[in-house]
Amino acid sequence: MSPATARKLHHDFPDPAKATGTEEQILTQFRLVRDQVKAYARNFVRQEFAGSA
Repeated sequence: MSPATARKLHHDFPDPAKATGTEEQILTQFRLVRDQVKAYARNFVRQEFAGSA
């Protein structure tokens, strides 16, 4: 695939570095974003590569 034909994808995730609160609350925000990224990646693979194996 050449750069001219490449698709650009974008998805906004919250920035956990901007989290405030106690250490536990901040850690919870990091974990939530981690889980969102993981779910997005799994969904992407399922949608884009289903049946191509």
